[in-house]
Amino acid sequence: MARRSRTPRIVASALVVLAIALVGIGVLTASSSATAVATGETKAGATTPVLSARRTPALLARPVAGRRLEAAIAPVLATLPATSCVRIGEQGSVLIDRQGTDTYLPASSQKILIAGTALDVLGADTTFTTSVVAASPPEGGTVAGDLWLVGGGDPLLSTDPYLPTIKYGPPPSTKLEAIADEVVAAGVTHVTGGVRGDESRYDSERGVASWHPSYLADGEVGPLSGLSVNDSREYPAVGPRTGTPQPSSDPARYAASALTDLLRARGVTVDGEPAAGTAPGGAAVITAHPSLPLSEIVGEMLVFSDNNTAELLVKELAVHAGKPGTTEAGLDVIRQDLAEDGVDTTGLILADGSGLDRSNRVSCATFVDVLSRDGAAGPISSGMPSAGETGTLSTRYRGSPAVGKVHAKTGSLRDVSSLSGWVRTDAGRDLAFSVVMNSGDIAGARLQAERVTEALLSYPDEPDLAALGPKVAATQ
Repeated sequence: MARRSRTPRIVASALVVLAIALVGIGVLTASSSATAVATGETKAGATTPVLSARRTPALLARPVAGRRLEAAIAPVLATLPATSCVRIGEQGSVLIDRQGTDTYLPASSQKILIAGTALDVLGADTTFTTSVVAASPPEGGTVAGDLWLVGGGDPLLSTDPYLPTIKYGPPPSTKLEAIADEVVAAGVTHVTGGVRGDESRYDSERGVASWHPSYLADGEVGPLSGLSVNDSREYPAVGPRTGTPQPSSDPARYAASALTDLLRARGVTVDGEPAAGTAPGGAAVITAHPSLPLSEIVGEMLVFSDNNTAELLVKELAVHAGKPGTTEAGLDVIRQDLAEDGVDTTGLILADGSGLDRSNRVSCATFVDVLSRDGAAGPISSGMPSAGETGTLSTRYRGSPAVGKVHAKTGSLRDVSSLSGWVRTDAGRDLAFSVVMNSGDIAGARLQAERVTEALLSYPDEPDLAALGPKVAATQ
């Protein structure tokens, strides 16, 4: 009895499903026909019903491509340490995931988050202005009193002798020489006071309290300042390269000293000695020099893994939000921006912008979400190092088929190796990926991350669609 009583319901359900499908096909065909009439199109076969066999090959091919990708990458994933995550996505879909929402120490890959929020909140075309001002306009070429160099948040303010000291350099920069030239072009020939550096845009914290002291001492980062010339590392502004850049104990005074030397080299008489100070309100502007666009600043940060740029952008985000220019206030802006845009922030911990702090925690899912928000052709992807060619990836992927096809941000600390970015497959598909490993074998971890991206090159390894499609009888 039970079997006989169930049969009518099954038949009825099947008829309902079939009826709905037929209505859907009819609606699609009617809608397409109406569109053709409205636009004057009369091409035969312009529409394909939802249930048409013509759609079947693509539907069959996708899972085959997915299985083949899993098979290609499985041997590599099997070699990764337990303390690692991997996520690969395409156009918002997750293709491969291994512990993707678990959080790990990301190292410098964290700069992707800074880049994403800075571009989203500030805008890719934003520039930062460094100004030279005086209490009153120059008269007869003379500035009565002091000249102030006012920092406006430009992290790339540099002098020519310093740039070749940068690894993978010289990087893009804003030339302090150009600002000195503009002061001369404004007619200034004599300053009766001295040049003073104004760093008041941000706070005076030179680093993050939880950083290891060696980070500043060894030139890994900082000292941080609202007026940063040569990354606030003292180096001759005029003359031949000499010695090793040293962290400045007073970045604003050092910036004033660099401009003083450049002005004197151009024939300007500066009577006083350089010092730090805050410019008076309502000061007369002698010159206002813009930075590179933010998209290029972000590119410099990613290609050269510039810790100072990352940290100063965090402080700038705080100022833009109307808050004091502190690290923590800027990190709050980043957390809020990511959450509002639907980025997976599960377990996210941010202690700095550069990724140096060992309490940072980021998941592969967060990285892929931020990359996907920017897009394969966005400024983050465009600004990243290219495998085997530029920046921090220039010495990696030697002899690899992925040379030039991977654009990614590296990350390295003691027992940390990470790589997050984009792969352009051999078929021209763009895949966002993130691999973060917290393992003691850094050299081995780097090679493992490269193998992951190489395994993606064959995607989508699909069967021939023609072989899967309906056979059409030949006509005589």
